[in-house]
Amino acid sequence: MRIAGRGHRRIIALCVALAVSIPGFALSVDEVDVDASFLLVFTVPPTGYGTASPANAQLIGASLPLRIAGPFFVEPVIELFGMPYEWTDTNATAVPTRIEAAGEFFTLGALISLQAGVSFPLAPVVAIGGALGLDFLLRFPLDFTNTDPTSISGRQPALGYFFSAGRFFYPETRLFVRWHISQPVDLVLNVRAFYPLFHAWDGLGQPFIDQFMMSAGLGFAIRLRPAAETSAPTGSK
Repeated sequence: MRIAGRGHRRIIALCVALAVSIPGFALSVDEVDVDASFLLVFTVPPTGYGTASPANAQLIGASLPLRIAGPFFVEPVIELFGMPYEWTDTNATAVPTRIEAAGEFFTLGALISLQAGVSFPLAPVVAIGGALGLDFLLRFPLDFTNTDPTSISGRQPALGYFFSAGRFFYPETRLFVRWHISQPVDLVLNVRAFYPLFHAWDGLGQPFIDQFMMSAGLGFAIRLRPAAETSAPTGSK
């Protein structure tokens, strides 16, 4: 087993060495980005539970764009949000709800993603681009204030629901516009969509729009080196 482990490490090290030796391949860390977004979560509640209406939350996050070559980049992203959920026994699901609901429990969410994209300049101070991403939506019921029995009893099954059947996996698409407003700072506008592909296999029969998410946000890309040392802006969340 130890020999196999060493062999795997050698193969990984060899792959990395070959990748970085490819002409034109180089990861460059030129900036750090911060962002605030308005997130909409579309829901289709179980029959008899209520009418469909999107829930909303504020996303706050940061990312580190890594320029590969030319207009291409990869970008790890982490964002945090909070949202009230409620457990329903109708079809054993956790659904976004109102803060004042008796069975409500606050849920802390973390959206962790890795994106790959491209950016093109339209003018000396304006660039547009897009990216594809693989996102992991981690949600944890952490309410310490609501002592209603229905709230307390719903937290444990909700945690299992969030992490079963791949409900934490969301492919993403993103479009953005960057505006160079000062020497070290770009203003970034972005629109994103997150797709609940787990409906294809979770067996609940919910429509695709259920748990589909969209966000629109405003952020700042802060360069770590003077503009003269960097190429055209890459991406930003």
